[in-house]
Amino acid sequence: MTRRLIQNFRGVNALVIHAEDRNRTILTETLTRLGLKICVNDPTDTAAIREGLNEAEIVVFDTDMVEGVALASAGERITVPTIAIVGLEAPGRLQRAFELEPSAILYKPLRSTGIYSALFFATNEHRRRHEATQNMQLLEGRHRSRRFVTRAIVDLMRDRGIDDEEAFRLLRKESMRRRLTIEEYAVHLAAHPGEVLKKAREA
Repeated sequence: MTRRLIQNFRGVNALVIHAEDRNRTILTETLTRLGLKICVNDPTDTAAIREGLNEAEIVVFDTDMVEGVALASAGERITVPTIAIVGLEAPGRLQRAFELEPSAILYKPLRSTGIYSALFFATNEHRRRHEATQNMQLLEGRHRSRRFVTRAIVDLMRDRGIDDEEAFRLLRKESMRRRLTIEEYAVHLAAHPGEVLKKAREA
């Protein structure tokens, strides 16, 4: 099923980190017309940037003065969609901007056309990355839990004298009764090693 994409940005809190010039004027005017709530910070004001990051739902920053953003984030990932405005294509500045993981790029001199597209791609790409990371973490968690499932099955086979299929069936039945996944219940059993033995004697 195709996921509905985010297309409306009305009411979204946008943090603009850019020195005062024509580019910033075009950016803020366009974002305002699109209905975003704008907070503007000078790139040299790290304290204000740090405070703005706490409220921002999307960040737009100037790569020509990216140092202030990097200092304000204190090495932590910016957890909202980020748009980089590229002026000078100096490798060092681009590297520092890249480390902030922007999900869309605008190029100077800015024009009103293209800003909505950057918002669209930044927001939806950021969500896709976030969901991919969550899915990966879920898979890794299940992989780590699999050894607990194997251990629980072996314990049931030993204590009840049953084969692996019957042990898995019992494990699944009990996990469903407790409204847990098999992996969650197996981890629970590992933390309460006497529980399998108790149930074996009660059978």
